[in-house]
Amino acid sequence: MDSSILIITGGLVDEILLEALVSEEEYSRIIVADGGLLAADKLKLSIDHILGDFDSISPKLLSKYETGTTPIKRFPSKKDKTDTEIALDLALDYNPTRIDIVGATGSRMDHTMANIGLLGNAINHKIDIKIIDKNNRIYLRNHNFIIKKDMQYGDYISLIPYTNQVEGLSLRGFKYPLDSVILKAGSSLGISNEIIESEGIVEFNKGILMVFETKD
Repeated sequence: MDSSILIITGGLVDEILLEALVSEEEYSRIIVADGGLLAADKLKLSIDHILGDFDSISPKLLSKYETGTTPIKRFPSKKDKTDTEIALDLALDYNPTRIDIVGATGSRMDHTMANIGLLGNAINHKIDIKIIDKNNRIYLRNHNFIIKKDMQYGDYISLIPYTNQVEGLSLRGFKYPLDSVILKAGSSLGISNEIIESEGIVEFNKGILMVFETKD
């Protein structure tokens, strides 16, 4: 079993963040999807898999790796899955305990929303999977959880329903507590909360939450 996998995909990649993650975390495998190769190559990362339709990188850069030993899988541009979803499918095949995804956000909001939606593919695998960028750490939860204030990613916590609604949501240790409410899709009730105690406790009975730990 691979304990942790890093996926670098083709959205906005903050190279300082990526370099810090690779230095601080012990990733057992790095998977690069399409345009993510630009940042991975610049930082001279050790890559285990390269995949995609390669419409976002130059043939010259790709040829540099085609002459090496890193496995490369090329897919047609007309396909039913994005390069990020294909990379996530590959990562799940290794049955890891954690997956971090960098480059899954950016100016293409359709891709960003689709990538957040992809997190649901791992919700039943008991994998700690997160999208990380310079300002956000994004993940899903289908059970009660705790966020420790001294370990959170930024100052703000936003909770948005991934399912149509989340039932019995209670928040303790937050600036804006809740007591057994129904949080429905389309509501902004869970936006921009703050942890004011040593930890924020999130409890609910049914549904799936999108959790955003945000710096700005």
